[in-house]
Amino acid sequence: MADSISLSARLASAGRCASRPGLALLLVVATLAIHWSRSPIQDLHDFDQPDYLGIAYDLRHSDRFTDGYLNASPGPDGTRPPGMRFAPLYPAVLAVAAMFDPAFDRAMSCVVEQDADHLCPRSASLVRSVQFALLCGVYLLLWWIAAAASGSRRVGWIALALGLFAAPALMGGVNYMMTENLTLFLVTAATAAALKATANARVHARQGAWFALAGALLGLAALTRPAFEYLFLASAATGLTLALLQSPRRQAFIRALCFVAGGCAVMLPWIVRNDLVLSRPALSFGYASEVLVQRIAFDAMSWTEFGQSFVCWLPDGSGMGTLLWGVGACARFQLEQRADTFYWIGNTTLLHSTVAAAGGLDHHLSYLVHTYIIPDLAWHVMVSIPLALRGVSINHYWGFVLTFVCAAMTWRALRTGDRRILIVTLPGWFMLAFHAACAVNQVRYNLMLVVPFALAGGLALDKAWIRWKRLPSLGKSPRAA
Repeated sequence: MADSISLSARLASAGRCASRPGLALLLVVATLAIHWSRSPIQDLHDFDQPDYLGIAYDLRHSDRFTDGYLNASPGPDGTRPPGMRFAPLYPAVLAVAAMFDPAFDRAMSCVVEQDADHLCPRSASLVRSVQFALLCGVYLLLWWIAAAASGSRRVGWIALALGLFAAPALMGGVNYMMTENLTLFLVTAATAAALKATANARVHARQGAWFALAGALLGLAALTRPAFEYLFLASAATGLTLALLQSPRRQAFIRALCFVAGGCAVMLPWIVRNDLVLSRPALSFGYASEVLVQRIAFDAMSWTEFGQSFVCWLPDGSGMGTLLWGVGACARFQLEQRADTFYWIGNTTLLHSTVAAAGGLDHHLSYLVHTYIIPDLAWHVMVSIPLALRGVSINHYWGFVLTFVCAAMTWRALRTGDRRILIVTLPGWFMLAFHAACAVNQVRYNLMLVVPFALAGGLALDKAWIRWKRLPSLGKSPRAA
C-alpha cells in the first residue's frame, strides 16, 4: 500500500514537472502572438535588409558569398565577386528559406533586381515564422536560465513574466530580414549551455561537452554578427586564465579548451575560406572600420554636449532635452541624415577623409585606432558612458530601470563568487561596453541584456515578496506577532 502511494506521488510529481515547460511555452506563444498580430510588416528595403537579401540572392544564383548588390558590381560574367564584408550565416538562412518559399524568393529578387524598389512585395512568411519560433525559444531559455541561475523555479516564472514586458522591443526582429533574433537565440543558448556545464561539475565529460556546445553556439553567433567574435575571444581568454588559478588545474584547463575548440570548429572553416579566396584570414573585412568611424565622430562633442548627451539619450527620446533647452537641442545626437549630426559626419566627411588619409580601406581600421582612439583614449572612454546608457533602454524605461538592478546583482555576484549569476550577466555587460566604444550604440545591439535584466528583476521581486510575507500582519498586536 505504501509503495503504491509512493509510486502515485512520484507520478504526480513527474506530471507536474512535465507540465511546466508546456505552460511556459503556452504563455510565451500567446503573449508573442498578440504582439505579432499588432506589428506592421515593413518594406524589405528598410535598414540593413537589402545587404542580407543581396548576399542571399547571389548565393542562390551564383553559389558564392559576395558583399551584396549595394557594395559590389557584377563582373564580366554577370556575377558579383566573392566577398566577406558581412558574416555568412544569416544570408545562408535567407537563401535556404527562398528555396522553400517561392513568394519570398520573388520578393528578394525584386529588391535586388530593382534596387530595393518600394513597390516590391513584402512576402517572407517562412523567414518570419522561423524568427518567431526563435524568439519563443529565447523566452523558454530565459525561463530555464533564471530558474537555474537563482536556484528557484519561482524566480524563473517571475523573470519570464518580467521579460515578456520587453516583447514589443523584440518583435522587430521577427518581421525584419535582419540578424537580431538569430543572434539573440544563439547567444542565449550559449549562456544556457555554459550554465548547464556548471551544474555537471562532478561529471567532467558532460561538463566538457556542454562547454564545447557553448563555444560552438557563440561561434555561430559570430558567424551571424562578427562583433560576437570578440565576446568569444574574451570568454576564451577569461576561461583559460581562470583555469590556471583553479584546482585541479588540468581538468579546468581541459574544460576551457573544450569551449575554445567548439567555437574554433565553427568559425575556422569560414576564416580558411576567406584566406583561400580573398587572402584575408579573418571573419570579415570592410564593415568594421566604417562602423568605428561613425562612433569616432561622436568624440568631437564639446563638454557641454557631453553633459547634454545624458539627457538627450534618455529613453523618452528628445523630450527632456527639448523641455530643458528648446526644440532642436538634441538634434546633433540623433541618427539622422543631417549635415550637422555626429552620425552623418561619421558617415560622410570623416569617413571619406580618413579612408584617404589611411591610403585606402585596407589600412583604415588601424589608422583610426592609432590616430583617433589611442591619443585621446580617456575622452573616447568618457563619451562611451552615455552611449552605453543609450544602448540599455530596451523597451524604453523597462531596460533603463533594470540596468541598475542588474548592476547591483552583478556586483554582489562578483563579491560572493556566484558563477551562475556571472555567466548570465557578464557577457551582456561586455558587449554593451564593446558596442558603446566601437559603434553608434543602439538598443538592438544589446537585446541579449533582456535575459540578465529579467533575472535581476525576478530576484529583486522575489526577495521583496519574501520580506513582505515576513512582515507582521496588519491588525495584529506586536505581542501576538
